[in-house]
Amino acid sequence: MSEARRPRGIESHEFTCSVMRLHTDSAVAVVLPQPIGDSLIGLVLVNNLILIRNGYRPVVFGWVVEQFADWLPDVTVGQPDAYPAAFDTVIELRPTDYASALSRSGHTLCLANLPEYGGMKHMIERVIDVTTNVLHLSNVTCSNGLTVPPGVVRGRFAERVVIHPTGSHPEKMWSRAKFLALSRKLGRRRFAPSFLVAPIELAGWDDIVHAQSSRAFAPERCRDVDRRVGLVHRQRDSGLGHLASLIDVPTLTLFMRRGLASSWRPGWGPGAIVLPPSVVPSGALRERLWTQLLTVGRVMSAFRNLQRASTRTICHFKPAALREVDRPRARILPDA
Repeated sequence: MSEARRPRGIESHEFTCSVMRLHTDSAVAVVLPQPIGDSLIGLVLVNNLILIRNGYRPVVFGWVVEQFADWLPDVTVGQPDAYPAAFDTVIELRPTDYASALSRSGHTLCLANLPEYGGMKHMIERVIDVTTNVLHLSNVTCSNGLTVPPGVVRGRFAERVVIHPTGSHPEKMWSRAKFLALSRKLGRRRFAPSFLVAPIELAGWDDIVHAQSSRAFAPERCRDVDRRVGLVHRQRDSGLGHLASLIDVPTLTLFMRRGLASSWRPGWGPGAIVLPPSVVPSGALRERLWTQLLTVGRVMSAFRNLQRASTRTICHFKPAALREVDRPRARILPDA
């Protein structure tokens, strides 16, 4: 890129390379992706940029950050229409359809295109690699800066178990019948299972709304989770698991294969991962048969282990997002 065309605020950067330095007086935007989990992880980048850590004042875009604006007191939330060509540097985790319109040059820095954002590392570790080795930020933290409102007490509804049974890809969803069987088992053990589904997905689960052993609800906003959950069991799409992990709610996450678990397991709070047993030699065949291989008994056993471990922790709430976390804390169960 020639000096004449290089966006102001960047000392030396080709958008395809991994060397970049920002000026603290440059206008910086961060565009978060649509999925909840991606956005919560992307806020780690934002938290490392902001004034109290590295002196930047990024404006952050995305529906998730809009929903959590009052939980992010140090973050400036923007609407795309209000900032046409307003920024020297626009950073996006994945390509979006409006980020380039925010940039004075029309260019963006897309983390998904950087080698530091690839590999088998956990997604939080990928963001940390970018902040350290690409943006050269100091005082780097794994926290995303989420500040939970006062009065939230962890363990207040210790018997409540939220089940998130749906996902964006049907082949990555555990079967409906097994989720219902798991709910019945939880009910027999005096837990209060509830199914958490999006409003557009509620029709597929409306037959269990009045069941004695489970309740279905669809919160109007994803941030309502903090008022409802005591312990979370959830499915492959990891966004709500990340949210629960951030507020220190134990998570039990089902994955079809280890690679996905290594990258996407909820990583801020206590939790565990369950995978199908390795009884099929072919990886492709395991992916096809994972819902059959992962039994209700295996998941229930993992839940009991996690629940026992959770009861030994202090019930007074300390938001995980405010702690310095070195590595994702969710563990993969042995023999999985």
